[in-house]
Amino acid sequence: MAKYNRTTDHIEESGFISKDKILEYVTQEDIFQLVFGFEPVEFEYVTSPFRQDENPGCWFETDFNTGKLRFTDFADTRKIRGVKMLNIDCFDAVMIYYNLPNFYKTLEYIKAVLIDGRNLDNDIKHIKPKKIKEKKVKKSQVKILVSTRDFLIPDKNFWEKRYLITKQNLMEDKVFPVSKFKLLNTKSGDHLFRTPDISYVFTNFSSGNKKIYRPKKKGSKRFITNCTADDVGGMESQIKAGRLLVITKSYKDYRVLKNLGLNVRWLQNEGMFPKSKEFWRLIESFDQVVVFFDNDEAGIKASKQLVDLINFTEINKARQLYLPPEYKDRGVTDPSDLVHKANLQTLINFLQKYRIL
Repeated sequence: MAKYNRTTDHIEESGFISKDKILEYVTQEDIFQLVFGFEPVEFEYVTSPFRQDENPGCWFETDFNTGKLRFTDFADTRKIRGVKMLNIDCFDAVMIYYNLPNFYKTLEYIKAVLIDGRNLDNDIKHIKPKKIKEKKVKKSQVKILVSTRDFLIPDKNFWEKRYLITKQNLMEDKVFPVSKFKLLNTKSGDHLFRTPDISYVFTNFSSGNKKIYRPKKKGSKRFITNCTADDVGGMESQIKAGRLLVITKSYKDYRVLKNLGLNVRWLQNEGMFPKSKEFWRLIESFDQVVVFFDNDEAGIKASKQLVDLINFTEINKARQLYLPPEYKDRGVTDPSDLVHKANLQTLINFLQKYRIL
């Protein structure tokens, strides 16, 4: 860990330094970069520089109450010089990492390195002074802020016992448990939601959009999102081509099928077809495409529409797949339902029968 060079204690000032004054010239990401060596991206997994940590399991998230970026590490329960390491902002990160004596010296240090362009430590690259451009956010753009929490036993009971989806699967897919969330800039204003029941946020979209999933809620408030049709789940997968691609309509189905070794992508819902070039290039790169939606009227109709759309340019490339009617009578409409209400082997047998596995 780098130490503060006390020979540079005296930094010429043109006026009083404050946190807000610093942020007029540099971003929170710039300040975090002094510690991490790279620009933070919200909900990207990283290792902690504050402890011995070889497995990325920490992340950056926008603070629910203040809207400021914070570094979250549920594995670090320490309190260092009054700072709770579980969730810290960029200023505390610099103060702790460089062992600065107090908060004001931290502001001086950040100003000297990032604004004045002085190199106070050998391991800090010289950074030219700069002034950031103000980011304009459209009032109509809905934003979702979340307050994440650690994984608990009820999460294991829901995901692993029902669907054989492990905590490691969820972490890989950037699915986080949440304790509350806030909607900003909606047509009716800002709204706060507390989630005493199990609730989750899907974050793994390149757009930065999010999708809230509340399993115990019914109706339209079960899913709350600012995602668009082009926010396709699973697009970060390293496999970009192959024999067969399965397209489904939910995260649960995606992960159940992916755990069987299939190449899968999931849509926001059955009626939202992507228009992005990235998605359609992916379609072109696979030999076959199987659209596996629910075995209900809406799912069968939507899957046929997507199959027809794909086959319009490449004849017989895509086909529909849905569970037989007898499963629907047992309350089973999709692959994850089948695992939960029957068993995994039943799903495997079905997929083998239709030459998916």
